[in-house]
Amino acid sequence: MKAQERFYSLSKGVESLSKEEHGLFFDAVQRLGLPNEVKQAAVALYLDFKSRPIGEYNANHKNLEIFLIATVSLAAKAMGDLRTDHEFESKMFVSKEKLADAEERILRSFGVQDSIMPFPDLVSQLTRRQIESMAQSFAERDLVSNNEREELVRRSNEYLDAAVEKGLTPKMSYRGRAAGVTLKAIRDIGLQISETDIARAAGFDKKSMAINTNIIDALLKDPKVRREESPNAGHSVKK
Repeated sequence: MKAQERFYSLSKGVESLSKEEHGLFFDAVQRLGLPNEVKQAAVALYLDFKSRPIGEYNANHKNLEIFLIATVSLAAKAMGDLRTDHEFESKMFVSKEKLADAEERILRSFGVQDSIMPFPDLVSQLTRRQIESMAQSFAERDLVSNNEREELVRRSNEYLDAAVEKGLTPKMSYRGRAAGVTLKAIRDIGLQISETDIARAAGFDKKSMAINTNIIDALLKDPKVRREESPNAGHSVKK
């Protein structure tokens, strides 16, 4: 079943939203220029999350706005609509750190059942979108050329596939996965992008990124994935 059909299969209508929630969803869609399909998917995701214990807890504490915005971010990525974290940060006036934290809390609440799509598939889709988003943010800052951006995405996805094949758990943060494989790809290609820039693009701090990178590096110690295959192998990323 396609991601879009999975979202719609939740069959919870927008009539369940409060007037304030309606306004926030409309504002997010307008500011970000998102298609209506993403809005519908985000509404379904938000309502499903809100019905869970963690959602009820946050409803009582009047801080559901960040979770609403996070569901829009997750729905856009899951349905293939690429939006960078910078767009959410600048257009929705939300910090990248709070957005990343809310996304992870939502995903953890879905880890116990396949409400939208099989959990590993959802995490994989989100990770691939995050890789593209990070590469795009580097291109927008002139840290990479278009050709380098495409190569970075291709190689990062190859490392992701290899790590999953080797047993990478879907419980690892999708942003952590994206940061780990992107850092490895950047090292191999020889791009001059600092670890701070990589962590920032992933919505992570350097310490958290290092932990995830070490896990992925350990998994990828395999003849099938060798740094020697890269003509630029041995170049180190800037600190």
